[in-house]
Amino acid sequence: MDKQKEQLFESATRALISLLDTMNLDSRARMQAKNFVLLFRDSFKLDSVKHATFSRTIGDDYSLFPYDAYGFCKAASCSFVALMDAPKEWRLMYIGDLWTYGPHYYVQHIKSAQVFDLTHDQYVYDKLRVPYEMGRPVKINREAQDTVVRFLHSIGVDYMDFVRKNNAKE
Repeated sequence: MDKQKEQLFESATRALISLLDTMNLDSRARMQAKNFVLLFRDSFKLDSVKHATFSRTIGDDYSLFPYDAYGFCKAASCSFVALMDAPKEWRLMYIGDLWTYGPHYYVQHIKSAQVFDLTHDQYVYDKLRVPYEMGRPVKINREAQDTVVRFLHSIGVDYMDFVRKNNAKE
């Protein structure tokens, strides 16, 4: 990635971390969310993660990804909601194909109604405004869960182990 893209990417990452400080999260949830943001966004840069996440749909042609956050909205947003210890504080949102640049997934903090878009900078890079008002709540379906498992596995997080531990707590 060239210097300008790197600066945009790092600036967007810092903005996401700062945004978490403005939400009404307890310190543990805020730290957990910040750790996921840093882990996910660092992972977006890796070809191995791109391959694991997207090879079923685009093969090995990462030239389709001129910017590191491209394409990760579904994997990152679904993973974020699935892994947070307080999942009822977060809502997975979806903008469908009615938007010319859709589909797009993002997260919304329920208490504050604040949009938390882990890949918003893929649109900033192209100078586009994301029409969050078009977003609708959506559940993690089987296909999305498969994306989550591939993405998390590629970054070293065992999603199924996480599910087993959380089910044991209930």
